Amino acid sequence: MRNGYRIIDTDAHQMEPPTIWRDYIDSAFADRAPKIGDIGGGRPGMVVEGAPITKQDGNYPMHSKEFLEAAARGMEKHEAARAAGFNPDSRLQDMDEHGVDAQVIYPTVGGQMLGKPFEDTELLAAVCRAYNDWSLEYCSAAPERLRMAAMLPVQAPDLAIEEARRAAERGAACFYVRPNPTAGRNLYHADYEPLWSALEGLGLPMCIHDSGSPYLPSYGDRMETHTSGHIIAHPFEAMVAMMSLIWFGVIERHPRLAVVHVEADAGWLPYWLQRMEQHWEFSGNAEHPELTQRPTDYFKSNFLVACRGDEMTLPSVCDLVGDDYVTFNTDYPHPDGTWPLGLEHLERQPLPEASIRKIFWDNAAPVFGVA
Repeated sequence: MRNGYRIIDTDAHQMEPPTIWRDYIDSAFADRAPKIGDIGGGRPGMVVEGAPITKQDGNYPMHSKEFLEAAARGMEKHEAARAAGFNPDSRLQDMDEHGVDAQVIYPTVGGQMLGKPFEDTELLAAVCRAYNDWSLEYCSAAPERLRMAAMLPVQAPDLAIEEARRAAERGAACFYVRPNPTAGRNLYHADYEPLWSALEGLGLPMCIHDSGSPYLPSYGDRMETHTSGHIIAHPFEAMVAMMSLIWFGVIERHPRLAVVHVEADAGWLPYWLQRMEQHWEFSGNAEHPELTQRPTDYFKSNFLVACRGDEMTLPSVCDLVGDDYVTFNTDYPHPDGTWPLGLEHLERQPLPEASIRKIFWDNAAPVFGVA
């Protein structure tokens, strides 16, 4: 607790040791597990199936000298945790120091891996199992506080269903899904219907979270630096994912599927609902006959969107959309995250105390199974 507020950070990350893929993967795939290798020009990085896990050419890579220097500076605030290998004790110490009750924890390297096409989707499924088993073991240090998001191999929806069920049985709190088109499929593709039914039946939220430098289609590809690509990729991909799930009937068909958007800010939300409502007013469900409600109604019944504490548009989001639909995130311990100042920034927002309490805790805690 912090200054009278309980806090759940709905977007934090693992910093996976490079050995976990080898140590936790099924023995049948051990010789093909992700490992450190040459990603070009003698630079070391994670490779799998003979290729870097992040795209090294094109407009949205992460290896410019200037970007790497900025990232190094951003990690200075996490020096103690890094020295401890980002182990559970160091994470819990940081959480205790700043009054954070719980974190929802996503992969870092794993998220990048989900942005890579796999020639062998069985290998990808084994990679997901390896990460999920390791992360669940990590979170077992304080399972009521460290809430684990399970990777799903959505490139193969049947394997994703198997892993969702397995991970849920072992204690996963939610499922990590990227917003990008994968294997040529948008999130509303018919191939995903059994997966959405499975997640709905498991009663755990689907958390939509972009990640940098993917092989998958990304709005960031339109830019010539990682920074400029990152500015647009996360919110634009989130917006399109939300629209797709609403307009193509996924939420209509799966009314109990909770969707949480993280690491994309929240300032776009009033505009995006407005934009969808404008089109509803013009054409209704003429091209989308499955819609039986207004877009905003679907949003309010099924979605949450995570904010940074320093968003100057946050009071407008709460005023125009409502304070029941916003959660809080810091992106701990990534270098571009807002830890720990984001906590103070949210406390200082010109919002009623009741709204801050909802954003810090009340809206998200029950969704992620935190009492």
